[in-house]
Amino acid sequence: MSYKKKLLHGLAVELAVLEGEYQGNYRTKIEEVGERLLSVGVPFEHGELVPVREGTKVKITFCDETAVYSFEGNIMQRIAVPVPILVLVLPDTVEKVQRRHFVRVPASFPVSFRMVTREGLSDLYKAIMLDLSGGGMRFSTRELVENRALIYAQFSLPNGEIQTPVRVCRVVRIEDTKKYSVSVEFHEISERERDKIIRCVFDIQRAMRKKGLV
Repeated sequence: MSYKKKLLHGLAVELAVLEGEYQGNYRTKIEEVGERLLSVGVPFEHGELVPVREGTKVKITFCDETAVYSFEGNIMQRIAVPVPILVLVLPDTVEKVQRRHFVRVPASFPVSFRMVTREGLSDLYKAIMLDLSGGGMRFSTRELVENRALIYAQFSLPNGEIQTPVRVCRVVRIEDTKKYSVSVEFHEISERERDKIIRCVFDIQRAMRKKGLV
């Protein structure tokens, strides 16, 4: 179980309930990691505990700076006090997806950025986000950005402000406009900020599922 060292107390995880009345995706965190057992907090929705029952099939998803990990299991035990937790048996192996395969969801948040030049940082430019993932984002802007350029981006998500260097990996002229579609990968992003982004992506996915869009 080499993946176990990645499971730390307080780590944010996604708990997907795969069956039953409360089927859906929820955010929670790790409360305790044992030799064979994992305890996560009972998730909240609309200010109330989600009453996931013992025996329910679930999927746990977590990530680090290089990949997303997930595994399926069944709720072995539900404990109410002192902290409401769900207990699962840890598997021998987990599914691993490289960061470049992070799920990308449509998003529309304001972005501002500065390009790195030989003279230093450029003026501040404005853009609009088109989509977002744990590994990068795509935005539209009137400024022509060079492919492979390093830029410093700042954008506001519902759960916090993000400031991080990004590496441009693709630039495409948007047809019939004076704008460019710029795809970037997050470069040396902190785990705290990546966690904010992934939680935002989970929220967007959950909203899309409720609307039947995915």
